[in-house]
Order: sequence, then structure tokens, then C-alpha cells
Amino acid sequence: MKTEAQVLDVDYTVKDGSPVVRVYGKTADGESLRAVETRFRPYFYAELEKDYGLQDVADDIGETLVHDGEEIPVIDIEEVSMVDGREQTDFLKITAREPPHVPKLRKEVEDIEGVSGTREFDIPFYKRYIIDKGFSPAEWIEIRGEELETDKFDISLEINSLESINREQDQEWDVLAFDLELNDGKIVMASLVDEESAKVLTFREVDREFVRTVEDEKSLIEQLFEQIKSRDYDIVTGYNTDEFDFKKLRERAQHHGMEVDLGRNGERVKFKRRGRFSAARIKGRAHIDLYPFVDHVLSQGMDSETLDLDSVAEELLGKNKDDVSWEQMKTMWEENRDLDKFADYSLKDSELVYELADELIPQVLELSQISGLLPFDACRLTYGQLTENFLLREASRRDMIAPNRPSRNKQRRRQNQGAYEGGFVYTPDSGIHHGIGVFDFRSLYPTVMVAHNISPETLDVEECGDAYDIDELGYSFCQDFQGFFPELVEELVEERYELKKQLDDLEEDSKEFRSVYSRQEAEKILANSFYGYLGYNGARWYSREAAEATTFLGRKYIEDTIETASEMGLEVVYGDTDSVFLKNEDIRENIDEFLKSVNSDLPEFMELEFEGYFDTGFFTSTESGEGAKKKYALMKPDGEMKITGFEQVRRDWSPVAKKTQKEVLKKVLNEKPDEAADHVKQVVEMLREGEVDVEDLRIYTTLTKPPEEYDATAPHVEAARKAIKRGEKIEDGDTISYVITDGGGSISERAEIVKYADTYDSSYYIDSQIVPVSNRVLKVFGYTEDQLKGKGKQSGLGQFG
Repeated sequence: MKTEAQVLDVDYTVKDGSPVVRVYGKTADGESLRAVETRFRPYFYAELEKDYGLQDVADDIGETLVHDGEEIPVIDIEEVSMVDGREQTDFLKITAREPPHVPKLRKEVEDIEGVSGTREFDIPFYKRYIIDKGFSPAEWIEIRGEELETDKFDISLEINSLESINREQDQEWDVLAFDLELNDGKIVMASLVDEESAKVLTFREVDREFVRTVEDEKSLIEQLFEQIKSRDYDIVTGYNTDEFDFKKLRERAQHHGMEVDLGRNGERVKFKRRGRFSAARIKGRAHIDLYPFVDHVLSQGMDSETLDLDSVAEELLGKNKDDVSWEQMKTMWEENRDLDKFADYSLKDSELVYELADELIPQVLELSQISGLLPFDACRLTYGQLTENFLLREASRRDMIAPNRPSRNKQRRRQNQGAYEGGFVYTPDSGIHHGIGVFDFRSLYPTVMVAHNISPETLDVEECGDAYDIDELGYSFCQDFQGFFPELVEELVEERYELKKQLDDLEEDSKEFRSVYSRQEAEKILANSFYGYLGYNGARWYSREAAEATTFLGRKYIEDTIETASEMGLEVVYGDTDSVFLKNEDIRENIDEFLKSVNSDLPEFMELEFEGYFDTGFFTSTESGEGAKKKYALMKPDGEMKITGFEQVRRDWSPVAKKTQKEVLKKVLNEKPDEAADHVKQVVEMLREGEVDVEDLRIYTTLTKPPEEYDATAPHVEAARKAIKRGEKIEDGDTISYVITDGGGSISERAEIVKYADTYDSSYYIDSQIVPVSNRVLKVFGYTEDQLKGKGKQSGLGQFG
């Protein structure tokens, strides 16, 4: 039988002492697929010392090795030639019977005379299979094989052959977004949203059409599990489902004597360690937790400094959660009132997650295709881990052997070398600036690597005909052959630019636009990660010199750009890593000439681009009075604001403080600093008169461990401890929203969760929230904190550029 499918998951099991690889996916006809491979075996490589023959060492290894008294079979030994750095080198490829045998054989092989080390022994077996078979998850493959009986899948095959194919068809994945609401440690509501329906499960009567009432918590969990299994979703998604929703599901299911058996083949959900955290893996489906993807991959390019669902949905979707606090929900449930609002809130969470998933899952799947990682891994791994898997895959395609991961001692030695200098930052003059043109380099660090062939194996090559020397650092990069890293980066960058050109001809709401956009975003993510990976202490392909050279040249090109701007009579307002802000009276008329002048001096593959024009820009100052870096606000001609580095994008400031600062920035950008100061004074007066709603004063902080484990006191910890004494159930990972109340004692002692905050300390909110965030802006115009509190007069005229 032959079928075409896209892969969502790959794992293996051991049967009768042999591994069975299992490939799960969905066919072009929308049928669920499981295909099994029984002939693939795990292996690793042995490298030999000079003057030792491959066959002699192979004979010493023999057909079995004894490890701690256990005979471990060696299935095969093969002589292979691989590229190691710049050299073609011979290795022994040693095949084991099953994956757990690899570390045991490796240890014994390393003790054999003539063996200098072992390689590629730590690549997980399912990843090894994906790499060797040359396919990627989420791309089309053709499988030929014999049909097997199954009652859990539409199609089951034993694989005879598997290969990637080109197919112009978008797969229609069936996606479920879900979210849980808890009270007193129990699950009281579960919201579920898919393409066809949206509903909330609960065991109380609620006057909403989308609510399905069940008998109790156990029935709620059963209904949730039944929907996942009966609808047979391809992808289950949520926001922080690893650390919250699935943890709670497992805990409460166990309480009721139930198994979390959501795997497509009926297997239980497995909790895999990912650093300090665990990840819930559903066999045969893809569990995509959006939070780690946002945290590890997207956050560096986001304005928001907090990554809760509300902040992320606001920035990426322009939408917010319903404004109901955790304390209000507890009260609603415990007093059995306003449950319709509680259900609305619960459903809104899953609706936002579903919309976010619609935006982000295509990017995750594109990263899977490019890197070769399962979607389960692609949404959870860091930049470095994504890059390394991509490198392993590309190295295998080129018959290159991968370096080993460094030991902990080696990582510490690397760390002890200290940090190298990063990107260049040009200090701005604080105040208002008019007519700003913003220019940035197209993928600065990736294009620097390509332009100068920066790669570990091109560094300081002894016999090199054409070398690019960086005298200031004492490094030299050979230009005689293209390096591994520049080759990969060039492919990614060039393909991305071709895709970006395609976007100009596509409708934004079309499926094709979203597909192309997701692909170019995935390629951007990978291309931008290469230089950082080179300097990562845990990298296989580590080269501090290559990373340092990349940032050095990045600084050089920004500084050269600033020099060119000055020569052309353009005033430099600000510069940061890969961008420069310029102004003069007719900046828009000078754009083309400036770009032509800069780009004509750049090496091939590098390019400066025009990002946009802004009518006004504001830069604040440091305590010493000089311009502050990475803190500014810009306004386009249509009034749209771009705000970077201010508190209004942070969660640990109250809503009233963030709203006030945003309004202050808006008025300042419209050149009305006096009106901005008056607005602050009005808010201060409202606080003094008790006219600000308590909900607008809440501050959010998440508990990173149980409240009783904290040694030092902090407002959110004290608020949690007091709430627990009142009978509230608060645990590690809960987000505490608290208010500083009026009265005696320290600030921490006066912190209360919103539910118990019947007063507020106006002086705290004036002195520690409103005035500080406002004066970050208004001090540039001569205002003091006392003046913003309504005391005294303005002391200066402000600074205008």
C-alpha cells in the first residue's frame, strides 16, 4: 500500500529486544496514520588514534562487549569516511541492538586500545531516525508498506520505504484549544474551543448556551478526555499547559483513580523533563504549549516585557482577556453568583488561545520542517537547541560528523572566559526630536557571517590563499571555501527574502499569505540564532572567536553608517545594534541618496534598508542627565505610537500607572508636556481623594515556589500568606494580584490580594507608582517629582531637538 501524509509525532518502543519506530501523522485524505519501522537500529561512531588500523580495533570490539557483567551485543561494525571539521576522516560506525545499549557500548568501546573517543552517541533514537531517513515533521512524505490491523487509526502500515515528496496541499489540522479554571485546588471549569464549537464544562448551573453542565469534577474530566479522544484532534494546544493545565489534570485524575490516557494509541500522557520544567507529551498527537514558544523564541522581538496570556494576546492579536481577577472568580464560585461572568471569562481564555494558535502554530510547524524537530520539541526548545538540531540535520546531509556536546567542566571553562562585547549603542540626546527616519540592516549578524565567511572551520586556517583578517581581534577567516555556517545562513536568508517578495502579491487574509509568512518567520528565527549559538557555552559547534568577530563587524558597520550620515549632513539621533535613527529638515528627500551611499560601500549580501518615518520621537534621560539607551517612544504621521523600554509594557506596575505613562507619552509626542504634567497631577489628586477603583491598582507577580518556602519577604508573598490563613488555596505558579492597603507597617505587611483590599495607600501609589513612571518622561522637561505631586512650579523649559 502507498499513502501520502504529514508527520506529527515519532517515537519508539522496544519489542522482543528490538526497537520499533512509530510514525504518526495525517494523510492527504484526512485519515489518521500510524506507520511502524522494525529494521532501523541505533548506532554511534568511534574515532581512532593515529597509527591504529580500523580493522584491528573492530576485531577487538568483536560481536559482544561486557558492561557491568552484562553481555551487550554489537550488531554491526562498519568503516565510514566522514568530514570532521575541515578533514576527511575514517571512523568506525558501531550499531547496537536497541537504544539503551548505546551508552553501555560507548563506555566499553572508549576503553579499547586505539580508540581516542566516540561521537554522536547522545542523539535521541527518534531524532536519529528522522535525520537518517531525511524527512521532517509537518512536511509531506510518501510511505509504502504492508497494511496492519488497527482499531485506533484509520490506516496502519509496516514501513517498507519512506521518502519526502513535494505536494502542493495545505494540511487541515484539527486543533483543540483548552483552559482550566480551579478553585480550592479542584477543577471547576474547562473551556474547549475548536473550529466548529466553543463550550465550557462545569458542574454548576450557569445561564449560558455554551455551558454544558456535568455531575461533578470527575465527570468534567471524563467529558474533556472523551472529547479529545472522540474528535481525535491532531493538535491540542493551550497557554502554559505544561506547567499548569496538564499538571492539574494529572493530579485530579489520579485523585479520582483515572488515567490521562489521551494518546492516539491509548497511551498515557508522558511528562518529559525540559530543564527545570516538565512537558506533557501526547503520543500520536502534537501537544503544542504556546507559552514556551513565546518565551523562548518570540519574546526578543516583542514590546511586552511580561508574557502572560493577556499581554501577549494584546500585542499579537490586539485583544484582551475579560477583566475579571483571580480573587473575583474565587468569590463568584464560592458564593455561587455571577457564574455567567465566570463562564464568559473561562471561554474567552480558550478563544484567545485558539486565535493565538491560529497565528503561531503555523510558525511552529514551519520550524519543525526546517529544523527537523517534532512540533512537540519545536515549540519548547530555546534558540540554541533549535539551531543545534538544524545543524545536526544539515551536517548529516553533508556526511559531516557532529562535535560532541561539551562536558560541564568544559562549559564552565568557556564561561570563565568572560563575555565578549555585544552590539553598538549610540547614546541619544534626551527630549523631543522631529522628522526621524529609521534605518536598519537587513539581518545584520547573519549577513556579516556570510559576507566574511565566519565559521568555526574557517578560523585561522594555516594554508589559506585568501584570508579576511580582523587585526583588532587577531582573528583570520579563510575565504578559499565557504564555511558550514555561512552556507546555511545564506540559504535561509536568501529564501526568506524571496518569500517576503511573494507576500507583496498576496492577500493578507489568504491561506497562502499565512503559509508564506509563517515560513519566512521560521527562517528569520533560525538565521538570527546562528551567531548567538556560536557563543553559547553548551554548543557542539562552539566558537567564541566567530561570535566575537560577528559582533565586532556588526559594530563596525553601524559606526561606518553613522559616519556616512554625518558626512551627508544628517543628524544621528540614536543607534542600537542594527539600526540607526536620523533626522534633518528634509530627511524623506535624502532617504534614497543615503541608502545608495551606504550600500555601495557594503560587502555583497549586506544591505541597509529604510524601516519607516516618524513625525516625532522622545528619548528620556538617565539619572546623570545623559540620554537613556533602549528607552524611547516614536509617533507615526497617523498617530500610531511605538513604545520601547518603558513601564507601560511591564506587568509589575499597576494599570493606573501604565495608563498614566502611556497618556503622558502621547501628550509629549504631540509636544504638550505641560498638559502631560497636568494629567499626572489629576491622577495624583484622584488617588488622594480615593476616586481610583481598587481593580486599577492591582500589581501582578507570579509565585515561583510555594509561599512557605520564601525566606525574604515580598509584597506578593505576604499577600499570599495572609490569604492562605483566611482559607484561600494558593500554590506555586499562581499569579498574585495584590494591592498595598492603608495603615501601619511595611509595604509588604500591608499587601493584600484584591479580594481583601478594602482600602489603598494613596501615598504608596503616588510616590512609588504614578510619579516615578511619569517622571521617567517629564524630568526631561524640567519637572520634579514634587511638582508632579502638585508642589511648586516647573523649574525649566525642557529640551527639544
